[in-house]
Amino acid sequence: MPILRIPVWQYTLAGGSAAVLALYALGSPWAWLILQAAGTVVLFGAARRHRCGWWLFFGASAAGTLTSLWWTIRGGEPATTPMGLSLAVQYALHAAAAVQFSRLRRPGGAAEAGAVVLALAMLAWSFIVLPYLGQPGYRMVDDALAMLYAVLDLAILGTALRAATGSRRVPGGLVAGAGVLLVGAHLVYAATAAEGTRPFLPGGLPHLVLQFWWVLIVAAALHPRAAQPRAADAAPGRVTLTVMYTAAVASPLLPAIADPSAIVVVPALLTAGLCGLLLLRIVVLARLAERRARQARAALHEQQVLQRRLAHRAGHDGLTGLANRDLLLDHLGRAVAGDRPYALILCALDGFKEINDTYGHHVGDTVLCQVAGRLLLFAPEVELVARLGGDEFGFLITSGTDAAALAERVVTAVSAAPYAVDERRIHLTARAGLADGVPGNNAVLGDADLALRAAKQAGGARTARFDESLRAEQSERTRIAAGLRQALADGTLFMHYQPVVDTGTGRATGVEALMRWRRDGESVPPGVFIPVAEQTGLIGAIGARALRLACAQAAVWHREHGLYLTVNVSTHQLRDPGFTTSVLSTLADTGLPAEALVLEITESVLIDAADTPVLGELRAHGIRIAIDDFGTGYSSLAYLHALPVDILKIDQSFIRRLQDPPRPQDVSLTRAILELAGSQDLLAVAEGVETPGQADLLRDLGCPLAQGYHYGRPADADTIDTLMREHALHAAT
Repeated sequence: MPILRIPVWQYTLAGGSAAVLALYALGSPWAWLILQAAGTVVLFGAARRHRCGWWLFFGASAAGTLTSLWWTIRGGEPATTPMGLSLAVQYALHAAAAVQFSRLRRPGGAAEAGAVVLALAMLAWSFIVLPYLGQPGYRMVDDALAMLYAVLDLAILGTALRAATGSRRVPGGLVAGAGVLLVGAHLVYAATAAEGTRPFLPGGLPHLVLQFWWVLIVAAALHPRAAQPRAADAAPGRVTLTVMYTAAVASPLLPAIADPSAIVVVPALLTAGLCGLLLLRIVVLARLAERRARQARAALHEQQVLQRRLAHRAGHDGLTGLANRDLLLDHLGRAVAGDRPYALILCALDGFKEINDTYGHHVGDTVLCQVAGRLLLFAPEVELVARLGGDEFGFLITSGTDAAALAERVVTAVSAAPYAVDERRIHLTARAGLADGVPGNNAVLGDADLALRAAKQAGGARTARFDESLRAEQSERTRIAAGLRQALADGTLFMHYQPVVDTGTGRATGVEALMRWRRDGESVPPGVFIPVAEQTGLIGAIGARALRLACAQAAVWHREHGLYLTVNVSTHQLRDPGFTTSVLSTLADTGLPAEALVLEITESVLIDAADTPVLGELRAHGIRIAIDDFGTGYSSLAYLHALPVDILKIDQSFIRRLQDPPRPQDVSLTRAILELAGSQDLLAVAEGVETPGQADLLRDLGCPLAQGYHYGRPADADTIDTLMREHALHAAT
């Protein structure tokens, strides 16, 4: 059977009460001192543990013990005034301790206690104090001392009631009971019509009542909840209100019970009624205030919830629920200002734009949410997972996680399985850029972006780590972009032209316009400045400049020699809604017929723009479209019949294979491309012809047109003029 464990404070309460009764029967004054001294020692320990008023309780106990010791040593019956003053110290310290013990109570607790105190004071005054004052021996009590004890009794009684109604009832009740015992000693003294100080010495009934004060106070000190209770914010209950209302109405009637004469009863009734009405009004107002307070608390809670919700939205992405760019920058700023190394990973999806263009943004949004779900699996290893915008995500690492290994795992996780949207299964790959940061380095975001760009330029589906070479490349791109803007203003962009020759006659039938740029006296290769122009958005202005310069020159050659003009067009130009109007305006201004203009587009650009009406509009005006570098893109032969094109330009990688002697498989592949072009009524042009053997073989295979160094290198307009005059003279002779 389990052993029932009784708390120490209950042992103290029972054992102390038994000891007090035993000592009362024994009647030894020195034995009382031992009990009081033991209680004082316990209260000293409680004061050191709990503070919160227990030092005052210890002082009250010490004062009572010293008082008992003094009068025991003196012997005999002391005078009333010295005895009263010596006991007043214990009373005053207890009242102060009770105030401190119960000071954090719910609002209105003092008023409730005060109402009951006044009611009890009326009761004591009517039935005990007044009869006692009428006795002949009253004059032996000093008037000032009696008034002092009256004030102390009321203060003790008020604090006792406040302690009894506290949120921690047991220790509060014990403290309240101790206070009542102090007051009760006086009431017992008055009720028994006692005289002199003998009743307050060992053997007297008031003295016995006072000894129980030690028992209750020590038991309260040993209770587990003896520390200062917290303030309660609850409204007074029905029982409390009932007690207050009863005390307020009944108190004025007590003198009428003691003296039922009309002169006392009528004022008492009127006073009781007035008190009842006033208290009723107060209760109604309190209830109204309580209702409004509840409404205010509810409104405040709703406002706090809304503020938390708005704060969450301000720092999180609305689609995926991940942290947004602002929150990432905030955490990144703390990492920069900290004292530990950190790292940043930027991750972007390869080909995500095609998903939006092909299936719609609702499918793209669903895919982004599924990607975010996979990336959240890495959240325990990093400080923050964020969506920076579009298809770009970020990982801030401030712990010891291996950033390079994590970047690899992120890329693998994105492409590990297809994304299911409705009936579709969409495959994706990702690229990631990693940059290491040190405290004080606020360029880590730009560094990670450079690494991400390097991963994209390397083909995607891989990771790249930032190093200083990437920053140098970025600086060079910045210088090139600034130079291109200046070139558009100062005219240092110019055109070269390469002949397109009829393989049967060797006569030039057209020219391809190629943009050139000379910076600080040196020629900048197109492979260097064209990608920068596309990245910075300058390609539109450069393309428009190239088209106008080339068309103006080609208009002359077309009139004199019947040449057509080929100009390269980028995807950025095709996406411009005003591109068709710009081309037609340029043709009208320069006088070049529409049928003399061919716009060259790579396979990837052509497929990207296949759903736009711009190509159909251009062809409707007679402008022809050519696929440049055919065979290197991803259109495949299956798409060729559906693409809006007129000319197919065979990539030079196929032509280089036609060495002397050519391999049969290389010849067969070129023949297949030429046959495919013929079956689709497309005009074929071979690029990169550099040797007479390649030219002869292409002529034998039936390739109608070709261009390359064998026929002429890209040259300025004067050189082309000279070439065309020589061809004209040769044809005339």
